[in-house]
Amino acid sequence: MKNRWIIVGIAAASVLLGAAGTAAHSYNPIKWIKKGPSPTASEQLAANKEEEKKLSLQLQAVLPPRTTLKDACAGFKNLNECVSALHVSHNLTIKFNCLKWDMTGAKPAGDVKSCAAPSKDKAMDLSKAIRELKPDAHSRTEAKTAEKRAREDIKDAS
Repeated sequence: MKNRWIIVGIAAASVLLGAAGTAAHSYNPIKWIKKGPSPTASEQLAANKEEEKKLSLQLQAVLPPRTTLKDACAGFKNLNECVSALHVSHNLTIKFNCLKWDMTGAKPAGDVKSCAAPSKDKAMDLSKAIRELKPDAHSRTEAKTAEKRAREDIKDAS
């Protein structure tokens, strides 16, 4: 009986160590479970047309001229990030394309002549992008306010 428990213990340890090795050497069991990639902002909008319509109507005042919500959100990791950027752009009068470029790391279509490229062409979070484009603004406060407002807008549109 004792030998069985030893064998079971060794087998369980080898399974756990094997799983930890495949999860980039993480000891967190949550990271051992493979998850699919989260949907991008464009995919989230495409998945729910009704939500897209409601959100477009809500954000009409903060969207850049002659730009649809789907076009504005192309390239963002998620919808919340895109809507937050729209609010920051409107509140601080920052060009949305410049903010989008800094947050996604990819040069957007449109007028970006007056924008400085992000450092090392790497994407940055919202507060760093605000600090880069508008150094005199309280970047963390503005980012938190915009993210909260974005969550509310998305919740209202759902």
